[in-house]
Amino acid sequence: MSEPKPTMAKHKVGLLAQFDQQFSAIDLLPKELMPAVVTLPGGDLTSRCQSIALLRTQLLTAEELSLPCPWLPEVIQQQIITSIKASGIARYCKNNPIVTDALLTDLLIKLEGAQLQALAISQQMAIIAENKAIEQLRLELEAIQKKRSSTKKKKFLALNDAQRLDIKVKAELNAWIQLATGAGGQLFELPDIWSQRREIWQELEGVFTDLGLVTGLGWDLSQGIFQSHGWMNLVRLQKIVKQIPQLREVIETLGRMKDTEGDPIIEEIISRMSVTFRHEVEVITPLVPMETKGITRSDSISRMLPQEAAFFGHPVLKKLWHVRRAEHALLSYAVEGTELITEVTEQEQEFKESKAGKKLNRNRGPMIVCLDTSGSMSGTPENVAKALVLQCISVAKKEKRACFVYLFGSKGEVKEMELTPDKAGLEQMILFLSMSFGGGTDVEGPLNMALERSDEKQWLRADILLVSDGEFSVSSGLSRKIKHRKEQRAMSVHGVVIGGSLSPMDKICEPLHQFSSWLYLQNNKH
Repeated sequence: MSEPKPTMAKHKVGLLAQFDQQFSAIDLLPKELMPAVVTLPGGDLTSRCQSIALLRTQLLTAEELSLPCPWLPEVIQQQIITSIKASGIARYCKNNPIVTDALLTDLLIKLEGAQLQALAISQQMAIIAENKAIEQLRLELEAIQKKRSSTKKKKFLALNDAQRLDIKVKAELNAWIQLATGAGGQLFELPDIWSQRREIWQELEGVFTDLGLVTGLGWDLSQGIFQSHGWMNLVRLQKIVKQIPQLREVIETLGRMKDTEGDPIIEEIISRMSVTFRHEVEVITPLVPMETKGITRSDSISRMLPQEAAFFGHPVLKKLWHVRRAEHALLSYAVEGTELITEVTEQEQEFKESKAGKKLNRNRGPMIVCLDTSGSMSGTPENVAKALVLQCISVAKKEKRACFVYLFGSKGEVKEMELTPDKAGLEQMILFLSMSFGGGTDVEGPLNMALERSDEKQWLRADILLVSDGEFSVSSGLSRKIKHRKEQRAMSVHGVVIGGSLSPMDKICEPLHQFSSWLYLQNNKH
């Protein structure tokens, strides 16, 4: 049996290495981008994967964008970068792979369409250019034959590989320039949905800044968050909050002051002082002859080598010995030892001292909100109530206060919700803002639950806020429970009437706030 030729084996190894390199490059991409990059015309697979992976990394890390597609003309690559920057989306890609991959997917779709158009145009241009080149060759050949008066049969004219390659490269460049010129600089303009997303994000950034929260953009992009009304409700309700400053005033009065006895705030005073440190250090020195380490040159007679003494027996060399000693050039035994010396160093240190300051601790306690979500609250009162919840989470974040909300409607319909300034709390709030109110009104259940929560250690200094249109009844038992806690712990039950009737909320709420501003909002709906 004949063995395979070495050339064939090397060829197989080369192919396997090439395939391995391509698959390694594909691994650089997330699965969301693989189909678009693999099927993208132009360039080889390895360069496409590596360049798109680099562009993705630069968007995620907010680095300066380099030329993203090395197989395209430089002027076209610059247009891609300009399109990304002009869209205003790049700043939202930082540390956000969902937004980044969605952006690159749409950009690759645009790029694929443009490359197919450029390929068709360049092929036509190449055919025309080759025909012109062949015609030019024919004319030149006829001119030469005419000059020589030759009657030879005409040769078959054809371009060589180098000429055809040159024509192809020029045709591709001209095709891209033609496409770019015809598109008016909008060849890689992103779909309109990105403009809508940017506008929403800009509005949301303003809301999150006002609320003192970390922006949560991109959390639910893959789940169709832009088709949800929750985010846009957030923007609309923030406008209501700004329109009714009384909402913040009400929230800021909730929660009794901690340390109402007037304990002073402990202040920490930091002072800098210079401190002297003394410590002993072992220093190696030749002045302490503890051991011999070799040969050296010196002026020491006691450590001088015996052969140096031979100079004394000669009248002339004796003078040379004196010269060598004066120059510290006598061959001598090298000795050394260790000596303890005391080093003194000075360092500046910070000293912290705690003492009672002049200011009193005036931090407020937690908030417990009972929010009426019955059918009578639908419409503008509903928007005001939701805006109040939005303001609650803002104050809770900025003042580091706990906040608990009870949503209530008919009897037995109570939903608990703790507002926390994190992703989970924000998602709960978005869900609440998307709800519609309905049903009857039963205030007994939520108020009893709120009173029980206020008995817990964490909520002992909490005040209760009741938000309703006042269309409910209050039992004498509930009134007694509220009065008992007011007397026992100085707890307050604040009331916000979104409507015209103060009764029966004036029986259990003190202070009681009445918002007539919602009538103005009803005539100027957002």
